[in-house]
Amino acid sequence: MKIKVFMTVTFLVLCISLLPVFAELDTIIFSTEEWKDATNQDGTGLYWDIFRAIYEPENLTIKPKIRSYLGSVNLIQDKKVDAMVGAYINEIDNVIYPKNYFAVDIVQALYPRNPKIEWKGIETLKGKRVSWIKAYSLNDYLPEKIKKTITIREISTRKAAFKLFKIKRIDFFLDAQADLNDFFKEFSNKYPINNYVRNTILELKLYVVFRNDLRGKQLADIFDKRFSKLLKNGKIMELYKKYKHANFTIPSEF
Repeated sequence: MKIKVFMTVTFLVLCISLLPVFAELDTIIFSTEEWKDATNQDGTGLYWDIFRAIYEPENLTIKPKIRSYLGSVNLIQDKKVDAMVGAYINEIDNVIYPKNYFAVDIVQALYPRNPKIEWKGIETLKGKRVSWIKAYSLNDYLPEKIKKTITIREISTRKAAFKLFKIKRIDFFLDAQADLNDFFKEFSNKYPINNYVRNTILELKLYVVFRNDLRGKQLADIFDKRFSKLLKNGKIMELYKKYKHANFTIPSEF
């Protein structure tokens, strides 16, 4: 009888200790940088709408965690969140990539307007001082003949790029077109857009990546299954059109 009581009490203690863990299984924590109209901190935006359309029918709730890009990478690699938004293919180690991507980044080269610079496509970057946001790893997507000649300077904020332009420490700043659009809208008085030139150099697929464990694998499988269905029935395009004012680039394969 004593053994039976002991086992019963032990089982109850174990169940109670696990309650907080199981209680969170219906919530998916997404870590991401805040991008206007895409991943707003209040949970609104195109990307959140896409993720809710995928997971809410599975009785799973989306919970945003806004961090810097590098901070989000660290969180997903340490398995402190379930998913991380906005990774390029093969950019992040020790995570699970789904088969489907959900958006694209149009990457542009920004530089101060200068008649001495004749834009000749991506070749113009050859031998130049090039900067981008830390952890974006854009060098992985540049042609080898360009990559091996440039001097790279990673920075923490977009404002830092303009300070470096001013003191002539960099020649080009590479960033997503949407992020540059938002930046110039917000800081048009301080950084007049007409003082700068932008040229498109890359179109990169954007993925949401998952923690590298069984839970991450299950969430990635749900993502692929549901996203394919929503793409086929037109729901994904419907969500993109809802945000047409934000000038998102609709992937050509959609």
